[in-house]
Amino acid sequence: MLKRTGLAIGMNMGALWAVSMLLDKFTYEGGIIFLLIAGIIMGILNSCMKPIIKFLSFPLIFFSAGLFLIAINAIVLWILDYILTVLDFTGVDLKIEGTLTYLWAAIIFGVVNWLERWLLKE
Repeated sequence: MLKRTGLAIGMNMGALWAVSMLLDKFTYEGGIIFLLIAGIIMGILNSCMKPIIKFLSFPLIFFSAGLFLIAINAIVLWILDYILTVLDFTGVDLKIEGTLTYLWAAIIFGVVNWLERWLLKE
């Protein structure tokens, strides 16, 4: 279980880094410390909050043929941004400018995570 948790945190870190490299309006401060903290928080959000959001929005997911999952990923990224703001770690900050950036970041985050899981499947 510890190996799987560490792998999930590492994949979240890699996906966040990839998003920041691809989108100019998605920036962070804090280097590897940011990636580690954000990777842990994303892991918690993906395991606790995301299933609840998916369950509650199942009709929207069904009728949009799964496209609403992008909106759910964007919501999770917004929650991450909010949590990092509330916790106020010294030298750690995430800046996402605009709703469209959240959507593109959600798409890229999902694709990168899918690729990482596909490449690293056991």
